[in-house]
Amino acid sequence: DDKGVISTKTELDYESQRNYTFSISLSDGSTTDYATVFIRVTDINDNSPVFGTTNTTIAIPENEPAGTKVTSVSATDADEGFNGLVVYTLKGGEGEMDIDSSGFILLEKVLDREEQGFYHLTVIASDQGQPVQSTALNLTVVVDDVNDNSPVFSSSRYEVKVPEDQELGSVLLTLSATDRDAGANALVTYQIVDQRPQTSSPVFLVNSSTGQLSLSQQLDYETINEFEVRVEASDGGQPSLSNETLVVVRVEDVNDNPPEFSQAAYDVFVFENHQKGSPVYTFSVADKDEVENAQITYYLSAEDEDNPYTIQQDGTIVVTGSVDRESKEKYELLLVASDNGAPPRQNFTQVSIQLLDVNDNPPQFTRAQYSASIRVATAKEGEFVLLVSATDLDLGNNAVISYSLMNQSDDFHINNGTGEITLSSNLDHITADTVVTLTVVATDHGVPQLTSNGKPPFILFFFSFPTVEDINDNPPVFSPWIQTNLSAPENAPDLDLGTFSATDLDIGDNALISYSLQDDFAGTFHINSSTGKLMTKKSLDREVMDRYELKIMATDSGEPPQSASLVLSVAVEDVNDNPPVFPQKSYSVAVRENEPPHVILSAVATDEDIGYNAIIHYTITGDTTSFYVGELSGDIATLQPLDYESHSQYMFTLKAFNPGEPLLQDTANITGSSTSPQNINLREYFSICDDSFSVTVEDVNEEGPVFDQSSY
Repeated sequence: DDKGVISTKTELDYESQRNYTFSISLSDGSTTDYATVFIRVTDINDNSPVFGTTNTTIAIPENEPAGTKVTSVSATDADEGFNGLVVYTLKGGEGEMDIDSSGFILLEKVLDREEQGFYHLTVIASDQGQPVQSTALNLTVVVDDVNDNSPVFSSSRYEVKVPEDQELGSVLLTLSATDRDAGANALVTYQIVDQRPQTSSPVFLVNSSTGQLSLSQQLDYETINEFEVRVEASDGGQPSLSNETLVVVRVEDVNDNPPEFSQAAYDVFVFENHQKGSPVYTFSVADKDEVENAQITYYLSAEDEDNPYTIQQDGTIVVTGSVDRESKEKYELLLVASDNGAPPRQNFTQVSIQLLDVNDNPPQFTRAQYSASIRVATAKEGEFVLLVSATDLDLGNNAVISYSLMNQSDDFHINNGTGEITLSSNLDHITADTVVTLTVVATDHGVPQLTSNGKPPFILFFFSFPTVEDINDNPPVFSPWIQTNLSAPENAPDLDLGTFSATDLDIGDNALISYSLQDDFAGTFHINSSTGKLMTKKSLDREVMDRYELKIMATDSGEPPQSASLVLSVAVEDVNDNPPVFPQKSYSVAVRENEPPHVILSAVATDEDIGYNAIIHYTITGDTTSFYVGELSGDIATLQPLDYESHSQYMFTLKAFNPGEPLLQDTANITGSSTSPQNINLREYFSICDDSFSVTVEDVNEEGPVFDQSSY
């Protein structure tokens, strides 16, 4: 100005222009002087540090060693000197990262992504001016995953109990393993690496992604009751890390095995003099199941309900009634063994108890008294006089009879084997009509020997000189000891039923006997007219006629003829020649889903045979997990509630059979046809041979509508 004061017209900026040079002049009006002015601008701290361009998100792998460079930052300050000297500080490193004077951020410690995956850092750039100017830069450090963690199972050992009839494909349990890594390093896959005991095919499968352990082979408790399965979980890292766990599968017993006898049939031989309470035979029965499923209960029955035996629960048959071989020599019994499972399973066997003979019957003569007339004038030594006969109800040597005279006789001799009495002299010493009485004794060959001493027969011999003409005044007589109740098996031709002979006290033609049948039932039976031997000429059929009443006529040849009759009762023994038959071809029934287990049909078959040959057993093959048939009742029942949505039809085969010889049986193909809830055709068929049987599950409205996807 006019006073020479130089002033600024605008603010000076050191960073824009640091020096100014200009000339000034001084004049008094006449003289002028000039001068050059030099002005230097002095810096003040008016600028903050400024960061250069940098990436604010930084990734670094975990597990890098301390000292590793994370990133670098750079800031500048337009001021000079201390005002432009930049110093860096770091916040948020949490002692694991720091920054040096050059702006390099370095690791102080090894990072672990599983502990902390992100760091939010703030870098502060400050100058050294007064007052201090500073600028902050926010950084995000992302810790990248490294596959440094193996999968870890939720348990080092799993245990699961599985019934042996578990359905194939069903899930037994779900294994779970976690991996603390991320991404592919945490993607867990499962596989079975070992199974003990080993089998030809794997029994179990594991879903590689879900860890679900499922059943691939049918279990059998009786073969293997425990498995140890080692499962490995591996991650998707490179290299992959893995871990293992042990799964113990305990197989639970299901009552899937019936009791088993050591043989299909038993022939037991015992002496008839067994005392009541005496053991006869002990059976050995095995059941492959265990506990209640293997506990056996025995049932003993006779086909004709004549059973003097009972069975104890240890399998021992004991005598409880009176047994006499001469009354009945053989007992056909049915022994049923039932376990205590649910439902129970049964098995059966035929027990034939044959009574062995004991010498408990003395010989018995067919007549209490015999008589004969002898003409002394024509008598000769060795001449046949009379035949005596005795029977013994025992068998073998116990029934072999020897004959003897109680008192020695000079006139008569008896054949000890046949009972034939002959003259032992010419009877010259007899000079008048005389009556002689002899007593014959019959002795068996048993041990001890038994004799007929109780009722010996008396024989009267009439010795006469004059000739007396015989007249036919005696009819033929059948022995009262003849067994008149006979039995014969059916389907067997030309059976010998025995010889039925009579005696006649007359002589000559008056004693010549011929035999005939009053009714031969259309040629079914035939008797030899001379010997009385009775035979069958046609096969008997018990289902047509189970008993015959035969009258044998014995007629002598006198004038007029005299006759006698003997009535025989012939029972036809049953042979297993008829299969079980169902009374109708088909059955129908409706089964609603979700109903508890119950009987849905009683399929009762009949058998024209009787006794043991008519005992009918039932079994099913195919779908035995949903249905059960009573082995002796034929009642078909559900084992579990049925589900229309999962299974609306069933197919299995029902078989009815009896245990006779030969084994006769029939099968029915059991098929099902599904029906819709709107048009239900409820039919259930059971039949013989080719007819079908269907079980249709009736739908119950238990399911609401379901969209095929949760959102659209």
